[in-house]
Amino acid sequence: MPIAKLNRDILRSLANARIEEARILLDNGQWTGSYYMAGLGVECALKSCLAAAVKEHDFPDKDFVNAMYVHNLERLLRLNGGLWNSLQTDMKADAKLEINWNTVKDWDDSRRYIIVEELEARGLYDATTEPTRVSWSGLRGNGDAVR
Repeated sequence: MPIAKLNRDILRSLANARIEEARILLDNGQWTGSYYMAGLGVECALKSCLAAAVKEHDFPDKDFVNAMYVHNLERLLRLNGGLWNSLQTDMKADAKLEINWNTVKDWDDSRRYIIVEELEARGLYDATTEPTRVSWSGLRGNGDAVR
């Protein structure tokens, strides 16, 4: 699919699909694949939120667009100042959310080339799917992200 065909809705669907694939891989002992898919799920969710910043018929800022072409979750999140600020506020109210984000932000797509052990794969999957006391309003609350 050409990148021009990606939009917020497709990215949202891909986010949920990648998380479901991560669960299936985890359930079948495929730790490296599960780790990779869980991280991709978060990446797609973040990119779905960023896609909302690009309005139809607007010519987006080149630096903003280029900055979206990364696999670094923290850098992606920081591109949306409101989302970043929401996370900072929510983490102050929910220590578990902070622990989960600190796990998720360290996802590294290059780890697909090495063996990931069960504990790390499970930790990332759990951190991406575990409900927290505070619903991270910017990502989870509006349906742009994983369940």
